[in-house]
Amino acid sequence: MHVLLDLFLAVTLARAGDDEIPVHLSFDVVPFELEGDQVVNPAQAQDPKDQTDPGKKLVGREQVIYVKAEKYAEEDRVGAYRQPEWTQHRRWPATRVYLQQPPGGIEFEQWLEIRIPKKGGKRNEVRLREEFEFGLGDRFQLDIYYHTVYKERLNGEASTANTLDFRAWSGELRYALADWGEIFGNPTLYFEYILFNDAEASIEPKLLLGGEIVAGFHWGANLVYERELAGFKDRTEEFKVTLGLSHTISDTKFSVGISAEGAYTTEREDSTTAAREREIHLGPSIQYRPIPKAHVDIEPMWGCTGESKRLKMFLVFGWDF
Repeated sequence: MHVLLDLFLAVTLARAGDDEIPVHLSFDVVPFELEGDQVVNPAQAQDPKDQTDPGKKLVGREQVIYVKAEKYAEEDRVGAYRQPEWTQHRRWPATRVYLQQPPGGIEFEQWLEIRIPKKGGKRNEVRLREEFEFGLGDRFQLDIYYHTVYKERLNGEASTANTLDFRAWSGELRYALADWGEIFGNPTLYFEYILFNDAEASIEPKLLLGGEIVAGFHWGANLVYERELAGFKDRTEEFKVTLGLSHTISDTKFSVGISAEGAYTTEREDSTTAAREREIHLGPSIQYRPIPKAHVDIEPMWGCTGESKRLKMFLVFGWDF
């Protein structure tokens, strides 16, 4: 592969008074090739469409491809952080990986989280979240959420017992410690601050990890701690681990996998006693990308312990701007 470099050198070959004579040099350089993956010249990596093209709204972001994957286009290393293209579309709702937005990138996501408890008097819930994600550059990302919750009436209650209420505002900041591939697991720091409507504010720090096992197989893992900003006697705390594994069935279109989470929650009633719950949920995870700018995630997880919910299911629709 030949890369054409145009260098403009202001070289003074002669002086006639205060006049300078510039010299324009042009030459070819042949770079080395990496084994397996193909290095793509950033100047030739794109074939940008005309900005007035109506089809522009349906194509993916125009990003430089720094390393061309051998088998799957979704594993091309793209953008400022040289991350795989698949990481820019939330692969598992319960498990986050790295950064979704390159510098200047914006995405909207609509979430539905369905919670069906085991029999015991609790209500079925549908938690809705509207999320905007912003790529800030320098490996930072900012997300803003608006939360509402629908609670279904219990058997025997009047239909007016169904409720739909504002639940919370929250903001999330991510920082990746390095460009993709420079540190094992691509560790990313995550911090979320949640302002609840009818409860104490909470914080939720996480460590995000993820990567590629072999071509077409991807993994993610999160270590999570969440706690209310309340006094010790009234504090609720949660320790959680989430895991995700996926396999590409159709490149940039369709992938399937498994998702799991385990959580230990304590809700204190006073300084000496606390209600404790241990939950484990496990289930399949599916992603469909009908067009490059959109993704749909479906992730139903069933409870595996007596204290777990019967079903915890995520539905997510995302759109890149």
